[in-house]
Amino acid sequence: MNKFVLACITGGWLLCGACAHHPQQPSPQPTDTLSRSDTAGDPYFPVAEILESEIRQIDSMPVAIRKFVIRDGRIDSGFIKPAEFNALAMQFVAPEFGNGRFQKDFTETSFIDNATQSATFTYSTTNDNLSLQRVDVVAVPQGTTHQVKSIYLERSRISGDSAILDKMFWRAGKQFKILSLIRVKGSAPVRQQLIVSWDTGPDSDADNE
Repeated sequence: MNKFVLACITGGWLLCGACAHHPQQPSPQPTDTLSRSDTAGDPYFPVAEILESEIRQIDSMPVAIRKFVIRDGRIDSGFIKPAEFNALAMQFVAPEFGNGRFQKDFTETSFIDNATQSATFTYSTTNDNLSLQRVDVVAVPQGTTHQVKSIYLERSRISGDSAILDKMFWRAGKQFKILSLIRVKGSAPVRQQLIVSWDTGPDSDADNE
């Protein structure tokens, strides 16, 4: 399992340093303790770089990659080749992450959970014209730094006559999931889930979170 620590973040800031200044009492609302202003000199969390790094690592590892598609109560599964894995995984590297658009169109809030010392970064936008609407990054303690545990994306898109809402969850070192709610005018919504797993641990099955 690859470990992405916040020491690699551009701009030279370390989450472990910010942890020393978190509030003494937990708050139910995100605080701005680790918030980043939307400026070119104060970079956001490098979501795309982390995802691309893990994709490259998986592509170079001799591991079996399995795909599950769950729809209408049926589960279809099978092993896939790296080329298909790359095509599916690169959906997480949204166009909104490039060319400075992420910092321009998204606002960051963040907080640290005092009980677990995990840090959560949330990015949201008020631009309804963007496909990507929300990003959550969760990092957990790993020695003196923090390691990325999961990345969540929410996007909306149009495909033919279908309006699709995708809820996308990347679990570092294990699997990713895309839950799609597909709406066609005049028809009941259809739910479809795609799961791609490359972890051989006990919690790598399709029905595990």
